[in-house]
Amino acid sequence: MGKTYNLFVKQKGTTTALKQPKEISCYSRTSNDEFLIGNDCNLRYYYLPDSQLENRLDLSAGAKKMKDSAETFSDPCTLRGLLQCVKSYEEKKQKKVKADIVTFRGIIRKLISAAFDSAAYNKVELRVVSFDGQLFIKDVASRDEERKGTAESQNAWYTGYKFESLATLSQPLPYVDRAILEKRPKRLVNTGDEFITVVRTGVGNTKLILGAEIDCIFDFKEDGKDNLKHYAELKCTSMVSTQADARKFERKIFKTWLQCFLVGIPRIIYGFRDDNCILRTVEEFATDEVPLILKNNNPAMNTACLDAIKWYGLLCEWLLKSIPRDDVENVKPFKLVYENNHLRLTEMDETDSEYDSIVNGDAVLTSEFKEWRKSLAV
Repeated sequence: MGKTYNLFVKQKGTTTALKQPKEISCYSRTSNDEFLIGNDCNLRYYYLPDSQLENRLDLSAGAKKMKDSAETFSDPCTLRGLLQCVKSYEEKKQKKVKADIVTFRGIIRKLISAAFDSAAYNKVELRVVSFDGQLFIKDVASRDEERKGTAESQNAWYTGYKFESLATLSQPLPYVDRAILEKRPKRLVNTGDEFITVVRTGVGNTKLILGAEIDCIFDFKEDGKDNLKHYAELKCTSMVSTQADARKFERKIFKTWLQCFLVGIPRIIYGFRDDNCILRTVEEFATDEVPLILKNNNPAMNTACLDAIKWYGLLCEWLLKSIPRDDVENVKPFKLVYENNHLRLTEMDETDSEYDSIVNGDAVLTSEFKEWRKSLAV
């Protein structure tokens, strides 16, 4: 067993400096588990006029007929598409992208959430590799563990996908036939198609490249430009009727704020369903207003957003300090887990069952990417 490093999650950092996120590329992942680099074919467009709420849209409709293509993916959490995007970007620039950490937005959100949630609700089971002066982080836990939970959690999981299906179009409104609009409530849900933006961002002195799944364009897309300001995050939740409901929703919108703030998505749209899964109301929130909403409504979350930013900076500093990055030619693997209020980073040695597949195989970094980086260094 190699060296172990621990970070107590209740520690508070001092870093609050953030770099403005910038979109550098994108890709689409299809229900056939193909990666289309630089392709936005799976990008969807928001369209849900208030008048449609009068139709009592049922968010549980079609649950038994849904196609869960993502469940058939051999490796749902693979970095392959993200690495291909980075490689394509570097081929155009003919130099390595400036970054200390390359990973997905959801992984960073998990690590930040570790300071706010118990392990039962925030499973952290990650693999970190040091290669070519950078850290690459991959999740090995299921992305959608709520599928395996209670009937209530499975229902909530489905209604989220159904809300996205009802609220978005595959093309801007002027290009969509009326017949397609009218049939949206009957459109079957498929979890496989995704659109992922690739964003350059940073906290303190740490530079990050983050891949993030995007739910939709809110207004319009600018071809060949950074579209972060046009993206929106879609969420669905139960109605807020009591003080307890309000507190529960505040915890949810804090997590949603984390998702959006990390990659610069400015708009959050929540659909609220009743006990019969009928969509009742839709509300829009500006991402940068969420900290003020929490401060004004929940004393217990008065500084939650600022604390999250400080913890974000601290954990990134800890990772960079703990993991050597001077061996640019070889892959050095680590396990990163959350247990007993600590993030625990453990160096993997050759006796570990995963060692060979990570160091010599494609378990985290693809052979294509490793060869590309080696050729770039020549």
